[in-house]
Amino acid sequence: MITVVGTGTGSPLPGDVAVGAELVVGGRRHLDAVRLPEGARTVVLGALAPALDTVAEYVAKGRPVTVLASGDPGFFGIVRALAERFGPERLDVRAGVSSVAAAFARAGLPWDDAVVASAHGRDLRTAVNLCRAYPKVAVLTGPGAGPAELGAALRSDGR
Repeated sequence: MITVVGTGTGSPLPGDVAVGAELVVGGRRHLDAVRLPEGARTVVLGALAPALDTVAEYVAKGRPVTVLASGDPGFFGIVRALAERFGPERLDVRAGVSSVAAAFARAGLPWDDAVVASAHGRDLRTAVNLCRAYPKVAVLTGPGAGPAELGAALRSDGR
C-alpha cells in the first residue's frame, strides 16, 4: 500500500503521518516536518522517475510506503503518476486543501466557474491560451513558468 498524504496550504503535516512506513518520499520541507519511523529510508523528491523506481522496489516486496505532497495530491499532483504506475487500488490518498482552493478563499472569491491550468513542469502556452479564452483562470506556476513569464505573454492582450 502507498499512503499519499497532502497538507493544506499553510497547514503542517501531522508529525506522525509516516508511522509504519519503511520508505518515506517527499520534498525536503515535508520530510523535515514529520517524525520519521526508526529505520525508514527517505527519498527527497526531485526527478520523478528515480523516486518511482524506488517506490516500486518497496511495493514489489509488500513494504509500506508514504508519499508526502502539498495540498491535494490528486489535483495536478503526484497521484496521477502513482496511479498510472502502481494502480489506483494500491493508493490510500489523504488530500489536503489545494493551493487553488486556498487562493480563491483568501481572495474571497468563488471558484466553481474558474478554469484551472498548470504551467508547473508543463508548456506555458497552454496556460496562456486558457487565460486568453476564459475570464477566470487559476494557473499553478513553477520555475521558468512563473507569474512574470505568464504576465509577459499576456501583456499584449490587455489581460
